[in-house]
Amino acid sequence: MTLETLNFWKANSMTCLIITFSFSLLVGCKSYKSTQELDSIFISTELKDLETIRTFFIKDIMDLNDHNFQYKFRHEMQRLESSGFASLKSKKIEKLLQSIPESMFNDIWQTKTQSTSRRYKVGYEYLAPKEEGRYLQFVAKNTDHNPRIKEYYNKILTSGEFNHFPIIGYLNDDSLDFDLNNTNVQIVLAIHYISIFHNNSITSNLMN
Repeated sequence: MTLETLNFWKANSMTCLIITFSFSLLVGCKSYKSTQELDSIFISTELKDLETIRTFFIKDIMDLNDHNFQYKFRHEMQRLESSGFASLKSKKIEKLLQSIPESMFNDIWQTKTQSTSRRYKVGYEYLAPKEEGRYLQFVAKNTDHNPRIKEYYNKILTSGEFNHFPIIGYLNDDSLDFDLNNTNVQIVLAIHYISIFHNNSITSNLMN
């Protein structure tokens, strides 16, 4: 084998390795793609915050990934619901919430006070959707495309809370479906459940 042939073989082998490695990265990772609804409400830095929330929900809470989220979500969430979210660590959720910039946080959530005793009027704070906040504006933009989101949004407007009934209805009825591959739906579910987990951990601690 001549030196020229050897160099040609090395160059082609290196090219093949680079192509193979690049392809494996593409297959192994799913890049976060924004949507028209997101871009119309949030700026680029806020989109990164929303992606952090979305990724935390899928990977840290659901222990899933972008590739199996669609067909494993219902089973995993039913398991978490049935256990009362006992396996979730509230400190991790609190750390996530604290990492979100205040301006962004205040466009998603507001705190409300709930009394634990009418007699003593002892209260605790919990998270609720920010009235007229940009997050609710984002949810409203998705009501035309998904009847489940529309029902969810209407329940929020009526109750002023992260209403869990439409989500429970979805989990218990196989004929209902969200497009779980849709980034908008993933973000709605992520913010809803992170809020529910946070509020659940507060009430659980009060009972202990």
